[in-house]
Amino acid sequence: MKKIVLAAGGPQGVMLLAPFFSALSSAGKFLPLAILGEPLHPEIAECFGLSDPLLCSPGNRPLSLSESIASMEKRLLGAEPDLVVVFGSDTSALAAALVAAQLGLPVAAADAGLRSGEPQEQAEMNRRLIDTIADMHFVSEHSGLYNLVNEGLDEERLLFAGNLAIDSLAALMERSGALSVAGRYGSEPKKYALLLPGSQQDPALDLIISELASVLSVIVLQPEDGGWKLEPPDGVQLIERPEPSALLALLRDSAMLLTASGEFQAEATVMNVPCLTLRERSERPSTLEIGTNTLVGMDTEAIVHQARHIQNAPANERSRSKIPEKWDGAAAGRMAEMLTHLIADN
Repeated sequence: MKKIVLAAGGPQGVMLLAPFFSALSSAGKFLPLAILGEPLHPEIAECFGLSDPLLCSPGNRPLSLSESIASMEKRLLGAEPDLVVVFGSDTSALAAALVAAQLGLPVAAADAGLRSGEPQEQAEMNRRLIDTIADMHFVSEHSGLYNLVNEGLDEERLLFAGNLAIDSLAALMERSGALSVAGRYGSEPKKYALLLPGSQQDPALDLIISELASVLSVIVLQPEDGGWKLEPPDGVQLIERPEPSALLALLRDSAMLLTASGEFQAEATVMNVPCLTLRERSERPSTLEIGTNTLVGMDTEAIVHQARHIQNAPANERSRSKIPEKWDGAAAGRMAEMLTHLIADN
């Protein structure tokens, strides 16, 4: 059987990796091995059967690129895989692609072709480098196909499989059922906004959060690095990240999502939760086309205006008529089938 290494760094990459690991394990023609940049949450391990992943980081601190490369090289030399599949756009994902290429190993990029159009953004630079290195590209939405073709890639190398994040969403929501999380924080479903501030504190967000609290209560998710310092005004709570299924339930039951990092734009679209992205561009234009996501930048007046509009809009205006193609919770199975035809039978 072919040995396939699946490499990811933080939670966003892991949420793409986990369902694919499960699908490869079920296919019976592959030996999947996960290499992660951070410790795996027990709920993800149990839900997807993701046992015994290898860790690149010996502690809980994030590694620099040079440290990630050195650690990833040891892991890949020991694994001797037939293929390395890279998930996400963080330092660990880039290190996996660079080391695999240096070792002469085939590389596949998952969620390939996403572009924010911000060339100085670290995640954008990483995405472009990973896609340049990769021999095979699993694409999650049509914009990825367009971007990669425009960048000169051969269409035969592009595999439109769908969005793995929705596979994770489906599995974790099935696991949690009708779990209600809002009550933990003294709120009720559809009576609060969920805000993801990103990893770097922007002073403008303090004003945005304060003004937003005049519209409805706000739950602010503390970033993974714990670096967000906020003196919450009335109606605002700063919380630690709950377990993955509880976080998705918190998103599902929110009146709206505000994200500065781009995280959960896809999940909000599928769960029909209006999303305000606090950036000028998005790497997921499909969410803008569907109409569940709106770019508002850091303009406090525009954000509060949009929040009031969402709150006051009739139910029929808040509903979406469709979801992007192949965001159906079956992307991992399609990817496993593609790999079966491409490498397992050879």
